[in-house]
Amino acid sequence: MNIPGESPHFVRAVTEMGDTREVIASEDIYASNGTKLLAKGARIDSKQFEKLTRYKLSAPLDQVLSSDKAVDAATLAIELDRILEQEAVYRQLLARAGDPRQLKHCTANLRLHATIELRLTVMSDKHPEVFGHTLRTAIIAFACAQRMGVPAGELPAVLLAALCHDFGEMHTDPRILDQSHQVTAEERRFVHVHPVTGYVLLKDLKDFPLAAARAVLQHHERLDGSGYPYGLRGAQVDRMARIVAAADVAETVMRRLDMQRLEMLYRINKQRFDSEVAATLRDLLQLQSTQPDDSAPALDPAVRLTHLSELLHAWFALKALLEQRPQADAPASPMAFLFDRMASIRSLVLQAGFNPDNITSMLAMVQDDAAVLAELRAMLDEMDWLLADLANEIDRRSPALDGLSAGAMKGLMQQLRAEVH
Repeated sequence: MNIPGESPHFVRAVTEMGDTREVIASEDIYASNGTKLLAKGARIDSKQFEKLTRYKLSAPLDQVLSSDKAVDAATLAIELDRILEQEAVYRQLLARAGDPRQLKHCTANLRLHATIELRLTVMSDKHPEVFGHTLRTAIIAFACAQRMGVPAGELPAVLLAALCHDFGEMHTDPRILDQSHQVTAEERRFVHVHPVTGYVLLKDLKDFPLAAARAVLQHHERLDGSGYPYGLRGAQVDRMARIVAAADVAETVMRRLDMQRLEMLYRINKQRFDSEVAATLRDLLQLQSTQPDDSAPALDPAVRLTHLSELLHAWFALKALLEQRPQADAPASPMAFLFDRMASIRSLVLQAGFNPDNITSMLAMVQDDAAVLAELRAMLDEMDWLLADLANEIDRRSPALDGLSAGAMKGLMQQLRAEVH
């Protein structure tokens, strides 16, 4: 991996920010071969983009720059206050967690390395949607940790982990992260590396808590081993990372004001998220009640259930084929994760009351019950998400799966993708 600061995407964001606000070299900037590129005090703007990307730098760029009106601890406290003032759900969540003043006090007293201040400033200026997600995730993670009884001395580390969890994304091509973009298997590898990039950026910063850096590294890991970048399981995932992971997902769902979907997400993915963290979040949000959004036309549940049934039957056919291979489902087999995920998906479907072999009776049961139908749709939404995640995991593990019933695997992948609407 290139050293942090060399990503052209981050360099472009920094230099473009310099076109509208003062960005200054806080010390001489050198190429790794000793060539002096810019002197201390030089103004940085988009004219320097080519120079700063032509050479490998001797030090990460974000460690040799400063900006006026930087996002410091005081600025963060103001921004968090603004969210709490404007969005009742976060205000109520924090009030249920304990002393709501503790977040502001903790934030205002954070010791932020200049590198973190610069990163937050670039994020705020060039990636405001990511900055908003970061702040809301920090509120959720802090409230959750506070309610769980995390010692007061550890709360600043939780806050820092949440504030920095997506730093690595600033090294990813923004086009890949655009919600309208269909991410390819090759592009997904750049997405999957962003926790590692963030960890490398943070782990050696003076006074930055190692536990917070590890939480950044692990915030996309899942307890059942389905996460990334390392596929850690159970106790291998640190407690702080579990809190940030759940808060990260919760913010994305809460942004749509769909509490029913948030509840369904944790129910369906209970093996992936920490049960204590999930229970705490449900408790914190119990006063929130939002009706499902009916403004957009919903896809026919019958069609979606039929697709799901066809997928499960296709899996059983593929499973029978794969089981002909010696030790195909053994823990050490490259295919073991697929057996595990599909068994889990089938179990979740059955727990939800869906019999894949009897679609008609289930639809008849829910047809005249709006509440049950809404829950069925929420279950199908989250099942779509789970299946898409499985398809992404197959992509990620594809080098280890080469030659293993390639044709049949391709058919399963097509059906997994088809499930997502």
